[in-house]
Amino acid sequence: MRTSILCAGSALLTTALAAPSFISPRDSCPGDPYPAGAISPNSLVPIAKSNPDHAYGIVTTGVVTPDDFCTIVDLLIPDYIDGESTLLKTCTLSLSLPSSSQASPHTVEFSGPGHFTFTGYLTGFGADESTTYNKQPVLGPSPPFPPSVIVPGSSYVIATLPCGILPGSGGQTVAGALCSKDTSLKWEQTGPGGDGGCPLGFFVVVT
Repeated sequence: MRTSILCAGSALLTTALAAPSFISPRDSCPGDPYPAGAISPNSLVPIAKSNPDHAYGIVTTGVVTPDDFCTIVDLLIPDYIDGESTLLKTCTLSLSLPSSSQASPHTVEFSGPGHFTFTGYLTGFGADESTTYNKQPVLGPSPPFPPSVIVPGSSYVIATLPCGILPGSGGQTVAGALCSKDTSLKWEQTGPGGDGGCPLGFFVVVT
């Protein structure tokens, strides 16, 4: 299938080129509260340029280091939500990055100026336990205007695109890699409710 949030003229991830798109803060957490049906990643898979043939497997804590470690984020977008097709719905991908105190009891560690790249893969191609830097999913298009700087204490819209998931497909995996030339990031992915702290990591909201 070729219509999805990675194939609608943009995609899950790309090199940061534009000014940050902020979600308005609420209470002590950055960003609007996510609805209960917001989609969290079904897997995080690190890859490393310094060890390009090593498979790190599926993890719960993503890691990015300058010009080395990246983390591939997989999300499964369903073809129906509450009985309604997602074909003509809008999918908004965001990255919620609270401060360490806001994220507690979950882990977020950050160091650097906050320049990240977002590289998209073709719809239906995600990472698994055998994925390595030299064995990545098939490259696909990426969103043209993600945030130019990402720092803790804010939530950022990465892309807002038609979902384009065909009815009867059973849903499709969309995936992309988060990397950086100058910044280190470690985050423990939570669910949309934050699992005891502020929501942390990547989420897709379907509207």
